[in-house]
Amino acid sequence: MAAYNYSPKVVDHFLHPRHLGTIADKEVDTAAERLVSADAGVVTRGDALRISLRVRISDETVVDARFLNFGTGLPIASASYVCDTIIGKKLSEATKLSVQDLDTALDGLPELKSNQPVLILDALNSAVNLFRGHAPVKVAKVEKAEPLICYCFRVPESVIERAIRLRGLTTSEAITAATHAGGGCHTCYMDLEDILARCKRGEYKVHIPEDEYYAAHKLYGIPMPSAEELARNPKPEVVQTSKVAPDGFVYPDKSPVAELVSTVARKPRPHKAWNELTREERLAWIEDVLEHDLRPAIRSDGGDVKLMDLKENRVLVSLHGHCKNCHSSLSTLKLGIEKRLQETVWPELEIEEVITP
Repeated sequence: MAAYNYSPKVVDHFLHPRHLGTIADKEVDTAAERLVSADAGVVTRGDALRISLRVRISDETVVDARFLNFGTGLPIASASYVCDTIIGKKLSEATKLSVQDLDTALDGLPELKSNQPVLILDALNSAVNLFRGHAPVKVAKVEKAEPLICYCFRVPESVIERAIRLRGLTTSEAITAATHAGGGCHTCYMDLEDILARCKRGEYKVHIPEDEYYAAHKLYGIPMPSAEELARNPKPEVVQTSKVAPDGFVYPDKSPVAELVSTVARKPRPHKAWNELTREERLAWIEDVLEHDLRPAIRSDGGDVKLMDLKENRVLVSLHGHCKNCHSSLSTLKLGIEKRLQETVWPELEIEEVITP
């Protein structure tokens, strides 16, 4: 990070970062406060950051905030500024911080110069979601079998298109900075130009959910898509499955798991915190995660899971098919189902099996 490229405010926060470190459990008044931590970025890619928040439960006020940076020095200034700014503020105020706010406050945000995500805002939003019991934004996965555009860095076309649309990229150099595509032998530059031109014409191949557009708006500062652009957004592919077991459970015709997509449309995620949901809303949310995130993998092994009941934070399920009486059923329950429900629904949920005839 060359000091002469950035404002005095950025240089000051970079050389003298505020609130660098973590918050220890012993610093938290567990009767009145809660400690939450969240990560953003990818360590192996060289850009990762963690934020720790000490929040007063009664009024959701940030008592303390600290960060750790695990990659390049680029996010240090913005992370230092954000932690310094949100202390003493309520979470509702903290989450209003935008890329434009940081760019103005720091007289030029370093990340905007390199088309990079503002990791501290991503981590902050994740920490607030964790505190309130909201599910994190789920980013679509790229299929392993997808043809590559950049063989040097193994980047497929969907990753490039998503970067162009979600980051507002307009040049091949910007694509390389954002995805590494074209950063090796450069032979894919013509392909990058073709993808850029196609996206500029509004000819899209990749479905991007609206919640990812909103996340990109928060991270990169690009405008939300127009109604016209959303109308050109391809629909997600759906694969039909047909085999029905005697007990009513549906099993797939074939594997691998990547081909198993439920034909049932996902329900919109609740906008309320877990503690504000009715029992019916909680059950519907859990069932939606079971149906779309867990059952395809379980059914590919000839098993299934059925939601039986919810008692406080205990999710009662029954196992069927090959999962029933399987020696690995405990691992499926605790390391698979329970872990996924804790990550996407509510961190305090526990799974419990109900034995059925």
